[in-house]
Amino acid sequence: MLRIVCVPALSLALMAQNAGPSERIRALEQQLQKHLQEQKPQLAIPVLQEMVSLDPKNTNAQANLGVLLYFQTKYGEAMPHLRAALQSQPDLWRIQALLGLAEKRTGDPVAARGDLERAFPNLDDTKIQIEAGLELIELEMAAAQFERSLSVSAKLQELAPRNPQILLAAYELARRVMDQSLLSMMVSAPDSPEMHMIMGGESGRQGARSNAIAHYREAIRLKPTLPGAHFELAEQLRTSSDKALNTQAEDEYRRALQLNQFDELSWRELGGIQVAKSDFGEAEKDYRKALALQPRDADAKTGLAIALISLNRTVEAISLLESALKDDPTHTAAHYRLSLLYRRAGRAADAERELAAFQHYQALREKLGKVFKEMGPSASPM
Repeated sequence: MLRIVCVPALSLALMAQNAGPSERIRALEQQLQKHLQEQKPQLAIPVLQEMVSLDPKNTNAQANLGVLLYFQTKYGEAMPHLRAALQSQPDLWRIQALLGLAEKRTGDPVAARGDLERAFPNLDDTKIQIEAGLELIELEMAAAQFERSLSVSAKLQELAPRNPQILLAAYELARRVMDQSLLSMMVSAPDSPEMHMIMGGESGRQGARSNAIAHYREAIRLKPTLPGAHFELAEQLRTSSDKALNTQAEDEYRRALQLNQFDELSWRELGGIQVAKSDFGEAEKDYRKALALQPRDADAKTGLAIALISLNRTVEAISLLESALKDDPTHTAAHYRLSLLYRRAGRAADAERELAAFQHYQALREKLGKVFKEMGPSASPM
């Protein structure tokens, strides 16, 4: 994959002067400075070529020549000069990164991977670190080194969490890791309860709810204490269009909690079930247990606020919704409920602001839904 590294080539060069240069070297250095100041790399390249022919140990000249040739996409010509600079000074991390990129683009993935692995954690230039990291992820994935790929991906997402290239690489990596895990499970334990858990999850993502429920039930039959099985079954039952199945969800959440009292999500979903049953007092208890375990759960805060509204405790509800939006500014239900409460309290401007936010994020959610629909059932969120 060819990408352009948006890094000024000259910033990678080392411009220190060698001690006691010959007259010809001094004249060449003056020409070089002129060409570099005028941003004329085509004229600078032959000057540097003559300099390295006169003094092959001139690290600065080798580095600059390698960089200029690299950015002229003359990767094969650039590599000997980049290597020569590194032999003289091994801690030139940006030079090593460019060498790795050049090696990858000339069909030497083994050498490229080694150079990029050494350079990547030491780079201090964000742009070239992103470029090197993206290429390194491809190389690690090709070598089935998924743990290393995940480590690089995590670092890139810290550097630029909204970069589309990084998000795409993270998505592709996650899919590869998931496929690899599924293949490994099919080979090692095709009839295990864990395999049924995986199949239940895949069936649910594809919209095959009946199959998902069947797989989760089988996983529980084989291993009643399997972590997460009762919760995942409860989720499928709760969101089913079959009301008879809906009524079974509460028991599964409670079974999940019998196995793990610290299952925050089960407490939260139980709260929602109690709200649906208009048992707001019990809902409050369940939501507060969830928030004790996960104080920044915006869904739990919003659910508790809804219960408190029904108990005529609107001041507490407003505070909870405001807190929920600090944790998750995109929470549509929190924006909507808060706009209603503000309007009821006579805060018209605040109500309009929250209503506008609700409409904005609701539109984004609908757009995202259309994207998932176009991608097919297997891409749909749970």
